[in-house]
Amino acid sequence: MIELSLETAGAPEGVERLMNRVADAALAREGVGPCDAFVRAIDDEAMRLLNRRTRGVDATTDVLSFPSARYRRGTARDCPAALRREVDPSTGRPFLGDIAISLPRAARQAAEYGHSLEREIGFLTAHAMLHLLGYDHIQPSDRAKMRAMEDAIMDDLRLYREEPMSDDRLFELACRAMERAYAPYSNFKVGACLLTGDGRTFTGANIENASYGATICAERAAIARAVSDGATGFVAVAVAAERGAAWPCGICRQVLNEFSRDMRVLVGRAGEGYRAMALSALLPESFGPADLSKEDK
Repeated sequence: MIELSLETAGAPEGVERLMNRVADAALAREGVGPCDAFVRAIDDEAMRLLNRRTRGVDATTDVLSFPSARYRRGTARDCPAALRREVDPSTGRPFLGDIAISLPRAARQAAEYGHSLEREIGFLTAHAMLHLLGYDHIQPSDRAKMRAMEDAIMDDLRLYREEPMSDDRLFELACRAMERAYAPYSNFKVGACLLTGDGRTFTGANIENASYGATICAERAAIARAVSDGATGFVAVAVAAERGAAWPCGICRQVLNEFSRDMRVLVGRAGEGYRAMALSALLPESFGPADLSKEDK
Protein backbone atom coordinates (compact mmCIF):
# COMPACT_ATOMS: atom_id res chain seq x y z
CA MET A 1 0.00 0.00 0.00
CA ILE A 2 1.25 3.46 -0.94
CA GLU A 3 0.87 6.30 1.53
CA LEU A 4 1.15 9.59 -0.35
CA SER A 5 2.23 12.95 1.00
CA LEU A 6 1.18 15.54 -1.59
CA GLU A 7 3.47 18.52 -0.95
CA THR A 8 3.04 20.52 -4.16
CA ALA A 9 0.39 21.38 -6.74
CA GLY A 10 -0.06 19.80 -10.13
CA ALA A 11 -0.99 16.22 -9.26
CA PRO A 12 -3.61 14.63 -11.54
CA GLU A 13 -6.86 13.50 -10.01
CA GLY A 14 -6.62 10.03 -8.48
CA VAL A 15 -2.82 10.07 -8.29
CA GLU A 16 -2.69 8.05 -5.06
CA ARG A 17 -4.99 5.41 -6.54
CA LEU A 18 -2.74 5.30 -9.63
CA MET A 19 0.37 4.83 -7.50
CA ASN A 20 -1.27 2.00 -5.58
CA ARG A 21 -2.23 0.24 -8.81
CA VAL A 22 1.36 0.48 -10.00
CA ALA A 23 2.74 -0.70 -6.66
CA ASP A 24 0.36 -3.68 -6.64
CA ALA A 25 1.42 -4.59 -10.20
CA ALA A 26 5.11 -4.38 -9.25
CA LEU A 27 4.60 -6.61 -6.20
CA ALA A 28 2.60 -9.09 -8.28
CA ARG A 29 5.31 -9.22 -10.94
CA GLU A 30 7.94 -9.75 -8.25
CA GLY A 31 5.83 -12.49 -6.68
CA VAL A 32 5.79 -11.11 -3.15
CA GLY A 33 2.85 -10.36 -0.87
CA PRO A 34 1.43 -6.99 0.19
CA CYS A 35 4.02 -4.41 1.21
CA ASP A 36 3.97 -0.73 2.11
CA ALA A 37 5.90 2.31 0.90
CA PHE A 38 5.77 6.05 1.53
CA VAL A 39 5.77 8.52 -1.39
CA ARG A 40 6.41 12.26 -1.27
CA ALA A 41 5.19 14.25 -4.28
CA ILE A 42 7.33 17.40 -4.16
CA ASP A 43 8.50 20.35 -6.28
CA ASP A 44 11.86 20.81 -8.00
CA GLU A 45 13.45 22.79 -5.19
CA ALA A 46 12.53 20.24 -2.54
CA MET A 47 13.88 17.49 -4.80
CA ARG A 48 17.13 19.41 -5.32
CA LEU A 49 17.63 19.78 -1.56
CA LEU A 50 16.82 16.12 -0.95
CA ASN A 51 19.20 15.04 -3.71
CA ARG A 52 21.98 17.19 -2.29
CA ARG A 53 21.44 15.97 1.28
CA THR A 54 21.22 12.25 0.46
CA ARG A 55 23.44 11.87 -2.59
CA GLY A 56 25.66 14.95 -2.65
CA VAL A 57 24.20 16.00 -6.02
CA ASP A 58 23.09 19.66 -6.12
CA ALA A 59 20.48 19.24 -8.87
CA THR A 60 16.87 18.22 -9.23
CA THR A 61 15.88 14.82 -10.61
CA ASP A 62 12.63 13.05 -11.38
CA VAL A 63 12.56 10.33 -8.71
CA LEU A 64 14.58 9.07 -5.75
CA SER A 65 14.20 5.79 -3.86
CA PHE A 66 15.37 4.90 -0.38
CA PRO A 67 15.01 1.14 0.26
CA SER A 68 14.61 -0.13 3.81
CA ALA A 69 15.64 -3.71 3.06
CA ARG A 70 19.01 -4.95 1.86
CA TYR A 71 18.96 -7.99 -0.37
CA ARG A 72 22.18 -10.02 -0.24
CA ARG A 73 21.41 -11.80 -3.49
CA GLY A 74 18.99 -11.08 -6.28
CA THR A 75 15.83 -9.14 -5.52
CA ALA A 76 13.03 -9.32 -2.96
CA ARG A 77 11.65 -12.60 -4.29
CA ASP A 78 15.03 -14.23 -3.60
CA CYS A 79 15.29 -12.93 -0.02
CA PRO A 80 12.09 -13.59 1.94
CA ALA A 81 14.00 -13.30 5.23
CA ALA A 82 15.01 -9.73 4.35
CA LEU A 83 11.34 -8.84 3.82
CA ARG A 84 10.31 -10.46 7.09
CA ARG A 85 12.79 -8.26 8.95
CA GLU A 86 10.97 -5.19 7.57
CA VAL A 87 7.50 -6.20 8.80
CA ASP A 88 5.76 -3.40 10.68
CA PRO A 89 3.97 -4.96 13.69
CA SER A 90 1.16 -2.42 13.42
CA THR A 91 0.26 -3.46 9.85
CA GLY A 92 1.71 -6.95 9.53
CA ARG A 93 3.26 -5.91 6.20
CA PRO A 94 6.88 -5.21 5.24
CA PHE A 95 7.75 -1.54 4.82
CA LEU A 96 9.90 -1.30 1.69
CA GLY A 97 11.08 2.30 2.01
CA ASP A 98 10.55 5.87 0.84
CA ILE A 99 10.08 7.42 -2.61
CA ALA A 100 10.21 11.05 -3.73
CA ILE A 101 8.80 12.22 -7.07
CA SER A 102 9.15 15.72 -8.50
CA LEU A 103 5.77 16.57 -10.00
CA PRO A 104 7.07 19.53 -12.09
CA ARG A 105 9.85 17.36 -13.50
CA ALA A 106 7.36 14.59 -14.25
CA ALA A 107 5.11 17.06 -16.08
CA ARG A 108 7.99 18.33 -18.20
CA GLN A 109 9.06 14.81 -19.12
CA ALA A 110 5.49 13.83 -20.01
CA ALA A 111 5.31 16.79 -22.40
CA GLU A 112 8.74 15.96 -23.84
CA TYR A 113 7.89 12.30 -24.44
CA GLY A 114 4.41 13.07 -25.74
CA HIS A 115 2.34 11.10 -23.28
CA SER A 116 0.09 11.81 -20.30
CA LEU A 117 1.22 12.91 -16.86
CA GLU A 118 -0.54 9.84 -15.47
CA ARG A 119 1.65 7.59 -17.61
CA GLU A 120 4.81 9.40 -16.53
CA ILE A 121 3.92 9.24 -12.82
CA GLY A 122 3.03 5.58 -13.27
CA PHE A 123 6.39 4.84 -14.86
CA LEU A 124 8.32 6.75 -12.16
CA THR A 125 6.40 4.90 -9.46
CA ALA A 126 7.18 1.55 -11.09
CA HIS A 127 10.85 2.51 -11.42
CA ALA A 128 11.02 3.54 -7.77
CA MET A 129 9.16 0.46 -6.51
CA LEU A 130 11.58 -1.80 -8.36
CA HIS A 131 14.47 -0.04 -6.63
CA LEU A 132 12.77 -0.74 -3.29
CA LEU A 133 12.50 -4.39 -4.35
CA GLY A 134 16.22 -4.64 -5.07
CA TYR A 135 16.50 -3.80 -8.78
CA ASP A 136 19.19 -1.50 -10.15
CA HIS A 137 20.47 -0.22 -13.49
CA ILE A 138 24.20 0.33 -13.00
CA GLN A 139 25.36 -2.74 -14.92
CA PRO A 140 23.97 -3.39 -18.44
CA SER A 141 22.58 -6.80 -17.47
CA ASP A 142 20.84 -5.36 -14.40
CA ARG A 143 19.53 -2.45 -16.46
CA ALA A 144 18.01 -4.83 -19.02
CA LYS A 145 16.34 -6.86 -16.27
CA MET A 146 14.90 -3.76 -14.64
CA ARG A 147 13.68 -2.32 -17.93
CA ALA A 148 11.92 -5.59 -18.78
CA MET A 149 10.10 -5.43 -15.45
CA GLU A 150 9.15 -1.77 -16.02
CA ASP A 151 7.75 -2.60 -19.45
CA ALA A 152 5.80 -5.55 -18.07
CA ILE A 153 4.24 -3.43 -15.31
CA MET A 154 3.27 -0.71 -17.78
CA ASP A 155 1.77 -3.36 -20.07
CA ASP A 156 -0.17 -4.95 -17.19
CA LEU A 157 -1.79 -1.59 -16.44
CA ARG A 158 -2.06 -0.50 -20.10
CA LEU A 159 -0.09 2.66 -19.32
CA TYR A 160 1.44 3.00 -22.77
CA ARG A 161 3.11 5.96 -24.32
CA GLU A 162 0.51 7.71 -26.40
CA GLU A 163 1.88 6.90 -29.83
CA PRO A 164 0.26 5.01 -32.72
CA MET A 165 0.12 1.29 -31.97
CA SER A 166 2.17 -0.62 -34.53
CA ASP A 167 1.39 -4.16 -35.63
CA ASP A 168 4.73 -5.27 -34.19
CA ARG A 169 3.85 -3.81 -30.80
CA LEU A 170 0.36 -5.31 -30.88
CA PHE A 171 1.79 -8.75 -31.61
CA GLU A 172 4.36 -8.28 -28.83
CA LEU A 173 1.53 -7.60 -26.36
CA ALA A 174 -0.20 -10.78 -27.52
CA CYS A 175 3.04 -12.67 -26.86
CA ARG A 176 3.17 -11.25 -23.35
CA ALA A 177 -0.44 -12.28 -22.75
CA MET A 178 0.40 -15.79 -23.94
CA GLU A 179 2.81 -16.18 -21.03
CA ARG A 180 -0.15 -15.99 -18.63
CA ALA A 181 -2.23 -18.67 -20.36
CA TYR A 182 -3.72 -21.49 -18.32
CA ALA A 183 -3.29 -24.54 -20.55
CA PRO A 184 -2.49 -27.60 -18.38
CA TYR A 185 -4.27 -30.05 -20.71
CA SER A 186 -3.17 -29.09 -24.21
CA ASN A 187 0.06 -27.29 -23.22
CA PHE A 188 -0.78 -25.04 -26.17
CA LYS A 189 -0.59 -21.48 -24.86
CA VAL A 190 -2.23 -18.67 -26.80
CA GLY A 191 -2.39 -14.94 -26.15
CA ALA A 192 -4.45 -12.26 -27.84
CA CYS A 193 -4.44 -8.47 -27.88
CA LEU A 194 -7.30 -6.33 -29.19
CA LEU A 195 -6.81 -2.77 -30.43
CA THR A 196 -9.64 -0.23 -30.31
CA GLY A 197 -10.11 2.71 -32.62
CA ASP A 198 -9.11 5.11 -29.84
CA GLY A 199 -5.80 3.32 -29.25
CA ARG A 200 -6.61 1.21 -26.20
CA THR A 201 -5.50 -2.41 -25.97
CA PHE A 202 -7.01 -5.38 -24.14
CA THR A 203 -5.26 -8.70 -23.68
CA GLY A 204 -6.45 -12.21 -22.98
CA ALA A 205 -5.07 -15.74 -22.80
CA ASN A 206 -6.64 -19.16 -23.26
CA ILE A 207 -8.13 -20.61 -20.08
CA GLU A 208 -8.62 -24.37 -20.22
CA ASN A 209 -11.00 -26.42 -18.12
CA ALA A 210 -11.07 -30.06 -17.04
CA SER A 211 -14.45 -30.44 -18.78
CA TYR A 212 -12.77 -29.22 -22.01
CA GLY A 213 -16.01 -27.68 -23.29
CA ALA A 214 -15.74 -24.84 -20.77
CA THR A 215 -12.38 -23.76 -22.19
CA ILE A 216 -12.17 -20.10 -23.26
CA CYS A 217 -10.01 -19.07 -26.20
CA ALA A 218 -7.61 -16.15 -25.87
CA GLU A 219 -9.56 -14.03 -28.34
CA ARG A 220 -12.81 -14.36 -26.40
CA ALA A 221 -11.00 -13.76 -23.10
CA ALA A 222 -9.69 -10.48 -24.52
CA ILE A 223 -13.13 -9.52 -25.83
CA ALA A 224 -14.74 -10.21 -22.46
CA ARG A 225 -12.19 -7.99 -20.77
CA ALA A 226 -12.62 -5.20 -23.29
CA VAL A 227 -16.42 -5.21 -23.29
CA SER A 228 -16.43 -5.29 -19.48
CA ASP A 229 -14.41 -2.05 -19.63
CA GLY A 230 -16.87 -0.50 -22.08
CA ALA A 231 -14.86 -0.99 -25.30
CA THR A 232 -16.39 -2.40 -28.48
CA GLY A 233 -14.83 -0.49 -31.40
CA PHE A 234 -12.11 -2.93 -32.38
CA VAL A 235 -9.85 -2.35 -35.38
CA ALA A 236 -7.31 -5.18 -34.99
CA VAL A 237 -6.50 -8.28 -33.00
CA ALA A 238 -3.16 -10.07 -32.65
CA VAL A 239 -3.00 -13.75 -31.72
CA ALA A 240 0.26 -15.38 -30.62
CA ALA A 241 0.99 -19.02 -29.80
CA GLU A 242 4.16 -20.67 -28.57
CA ARG A 243 4.01 -23.78 -30.76
CA GLY A 244 2.79 -22.55 -34.13
CA ALA A 245 0.25 -20.19 -35.64
CA ALA A 246 -3.16 -20.31 -33.98
CA TRP A 247 -5.72 -18.81 -36.33
CA PRO A 248 -9.00 -18.00 -34.56
CA CYS A 249 -11.39 -20.92 -34.33
CA GLY A 250 -14.83 -20.71 -35.90
CA ILE A 251 -16.61 -19.47 -32.78
CA CYS A 252 -13.92 -16.83 -32.14
CA ARG A 253 -14.26 -15.60 -35.72
CA GLN A 254 -18.00 -15.25 -35.18
CA VAL A 255 -17.53 -13.40 -31.87
CA LEU A 256 -14.97 -11.04 -33.43
CA ASN A 257 -17.36 -10.47 -36.33
CA GLU A 258 -19.98 -9.29 -33.82
CA PHE A 259 -17.94 -6.13 -33.30
CA SER A 260 -16.15 -5.48 -36.59
CA ARG A 261 -16.15 -7.35 -39.87
CA ASP A 262 -13.30 -5.17 -41.12
CA MET A 263 -10.76 -5.64 -38.32
CA ARG A 264 -7.25 -6.85 -39.14
CA VAL A 265 -6.16 -10.20 -37.70
CA LEU A 266 -2.46 -10.78 -36.99
CA VAL A 267 -1.49 -14.39 -36.28
CA GLY A 268 1.90 -15.93 -35.66
CA ARG A 269 4.23 -17.90 -33.46
CA ALA A 270 5.92 -16.03 -30.64
CA GLY A 271 9.43 -15.06 -31.66
CA GLU A 272 8.88 -15.84 -35.33
CA GLY A 273 6.69 -13.03 -36.69
CA TYR A 274 3.11 -13.03 -37.93
CA ARG A 275 0.80 -12.84 -40.95
CA ALA A 276 -2.02 -10.34 -41.35
CA MET A 277 -5.45 -10.92 -42.90
CA ALA A 278 -8.80 -9.18 -42.83
CA LEU A 279 -11.45 -10.84 -40.67
CA SER A 280 -13.79 -10.72 -43.67
CA ALA A 281 -11.37 -13.04 -45.50
CA LEU A 282 -11.36 -15.47 -42.57
CA LEU A 283 -15.14 -15.44 -42.27
CA PRO A 284 -16.64 -14.81 -45.74
CA GLU A 285 -20.38 -14.51 -46.21
CA SER A 286 -20.74 -14.03 -42.47
CA PHE A 287 -23.85 -13.43 -40.40
CA GLY A 288 -23.70 -10.48 -38.00
CA PRO A 289 -25.68 -7.75 -36.23
CA ALA A 290 -26.49 -5.97 -39.50
CA ASP A 291 -28.37 -9.04 -40.74
CA LEU A 292 -30.76 -8.91 -37.80
CA SER A 293 -31.74 -5.35 -38.66
CA LYS A 294 -32.61 -6.03 -42.29
CA GLU A 295 -36.25 -5.73 -43.13
CA ASP A 296 -37.94 -8.75 -44.63
CA LYS A 297 -38.50 -8.34 -48.30
